[in-house]
Amino acid sequence: MQLKEAIGLRQGEMISLIGAGGKTTTMFRLAHELREENFKILVSTTTKISKPVKPHVDRLFLVEDIESLAQACAEIMPPAVIGAGVAVTPEGKLVGLPSAWLDRLNQSQVFDAILIEADGAASHLFKIPSDTEPVVPATCQLTIWLMAIGVLNKPLVAEFIQQPERAMALIDHAANTTLSEDLLVQLVEHPAGCWKGIPPTSRIVAVINQADTSEDIEKAQSIAKRFLDLGAARVVITGYTSDEPVKAVLRH
Repeated sequence: MQLKEAIGLRQGEMISLIGAGGKTTTMFRLAHELREENFKILVSTTTKISKPVKPHVDRLFLVEDIESLAQACAEIMPPAVIGAGVAVTPEGKLVGLPSAWLDRLNQSQVFDAILIEADGAASHLFKIPSDTEPVVPATCQLTIWLMAIGVLNKPLVAEFIQQPERAMALIDHAANTTLSEDLLVQLVEHPAGCWKGIPPTSRIVAVINQADTSEDIEKAQSIAKRFLDLGAARVVITGYTSDEPVKAVLRH
C-alpha cells in the first residue's frame, strides 16, 4: 500500500505535518507518490527546513509576493513538485511561507496538493510543542502528527524528546520517568500537548514511525488503538528502512 492511500489523502487538500520522528521524510515520500499520479504539488514550511533540491523538488521559488507565486505556478504543467519559501539562510535552511499566504494558495486551487512542515523537531523521537507551535494554516484539511515508536519507555530527557521540561510539567513527572504508553497518551490528549494548534476542521492522522521490527510494529499497534479513541481518523504505522514503508493502518 502506498503512503498516500494509507493516510487517506484527498486531491486538492492542504496537509500539515507536525510532531517528530520523520516529518521531512514523510513529506517528500508523499510528494513523490503524488508526482507519480501526475499531480502538481507545493512543498513548504511555516518554520524552516533544509533547502530542498532535486530530485525532491523540480522547481524552487523564493517568494516576495504570493499572488506572483500563484500565477507562476498556474503556468507549470504537472507532474511537478514545487518548493517555496521567502528566503534561504546562510546555513542552507529554507524559511517558510506565512500561514496566511498558504491559506490563500489553498483557496486558489492552483495545486493538487499542498504539503507543509508546520513545526521543527531537530531529529528527536518525540516532541511537545512550545507556546508558539505548531503553525498550522487555518484552512488545512489534514494534519499528520508523527512520533517514533522508539521513544516508548525512554526517559524524559532531551536526548530523545524535544522540550522534555514541558512534558514533565504537563504530566507532573520528573526527568528520570520513563515514557510509558499511558504517559504518552496523556501527553497527546492534554490540551497543551501534542495535538494542540490543529484547526478544528482538520482531520488528524497519527503516524507511528520507525517501526522496523515485528516487536516495534506490535508496540505501535497497541498504542494506535488508543490514538483512535482520542480522535485520530486513522493511525498509520511506518518504517522507512524497507521498500514498503506502510506496515499497518488502523481506522474506525
